[in-house]
Amino acid sequence: MRKNRKLFMLFSLVMMLLIGCGGTQEMNSDIEFNKVENKTGDFNKEIIAGINQTGYDVLDLLYSNDASGNLLFSPISMTSALSMLENGASGITKDEILDVLNIESDLNLNETYNALINRFYTISDNDDVEDRPVITINLANSFWFRNNNLDIKQSYIDIVRSFYDGDIYSVDFGKSETKDSMNTWIEDRTNGLLKNTIGKTSSLDIAYLINTLYFKGQWMDEFPKHNTKKEDFTLDNQQKVTVDMMHSLAGRSYFESEDVQVVALNYSNASMYVVLPKENIGMFIEKHDYEDIHDMISDAEYKEVDLYFPKFKFSSNNDLIKILKSLGMPSAFDYSTAEFDDMIESSGDFAVSKAFQNTIIEVDEEGTEAAAVTVIAVTESAMVEPEEPVLMNCNRPFMIIIKERSSDCDLFIGIVQDPSKN
Repeated sequence: MRKNRKLFMLFSLVMMLLIGCGGTQEMNSDIEFNKVENKTGDFNKEIIAGINQTGYDVLDLLYSNDASGNLLFSPISMTSALSMLENGASGITKDEILDVLNIESDLNLNETYNALINRFYTISDNDDVEDRPVITINLANSFWFRNNNLDIKQSYIDIVRSFYDGDIYSVDFGKSETKDSMNTWIEDRTNGLLKNTIGKTSSLDIAYLINTLYFKGQWMDEFPKHNTKKEDFTLDNQQKVTVDMMHSLAGRSYFESEDVQVVALNYSNASMYVVLPKENIGMFIEKHDYEDIHDMISDAEYKEVDLYFPKFKFSSNNDLIKILKSLGMPSAFDYSTAEFDDMIESSGDFAVSKAFQNTIIEVDEEGTEAAAVTVIAVTESAMVEPEEPVLMNCNRPFMIIIKERSSDCDLFIGIVQDPSKN
């Protein structure tokens, strides 16, 4: 009798823990993440170029929808989530996702993201080397699926685990505790920068694909704090606002043409490229494509740069459904056309019901901290010798691109219209 009572108490405790977690259960798998060491720094250039081009395409559409607010978008975060989704798609849905990713086939797609994740792990593991500026790049993935009346293909789970290092969770989307678990997962992987990302889930939801990106980089050449002064920043409408303008004189990679200045602000293993049009930034975006900007960065030369650059901190919430449809991916959002046969065994009509990305960034004299989360929900129907210093005063709207140098992959791309706004 006493033994049965102990077993009952143990069973009750387990049930209480499961209920307290909202029925969220992390799935163990025999499949492990594919750890590889890329000593040569070689990456699939076509796929990386596709990631970067997709980022610029999205920024262009975001700017056309809001030409006055600050914008920040993570190309690698969204394309990581889309690539995981592509592995579960078939037919025209798969083809359209590949079109958005600017690649013709998914050959080497998983391997490329696997190489990037491993590269970022390597960078972050080395960020405590003595006398080396700190940098952290953490790209994390997870797959959450409904734990009743649904048969997720094991082959799909194995891909998410082995190539994307994805955490796998079986959950009850009908319980409010589930979104709390998801929000905690996101917050933990963005160093607390992104909170309350998911407002609610529904019993009709069958799966969530979530990607987070956390970046923290210390400038190789910091801005002396005593140089920071209150200065004017001129908006596109010619109105002036007061900002904290940093200032430094240092040797940097620099490009200049008749309509733009570009400068690299280096971290260890990464750079922020500041693209400062000499006139209206909207006209610059309309006139130039991403290849033009890539060429500008490639053609930069080492110069002594007298740089004025504002401190800023802002967040950006971007609904991606209209964006992705505009880029040529409508079928995934239509219950009558969406095909996710490589993800789900179960019969029924499924489609993407949510697709959004939230970002945040802070830039000061010491460096940059930024984070992004991309959420996709699938729901059921019912060197040269330095010359004279060049002046670059970022006192008007400019573009930023944070790029991991070895892979040439764009981590963040954005437009700073008003540094005084949070």
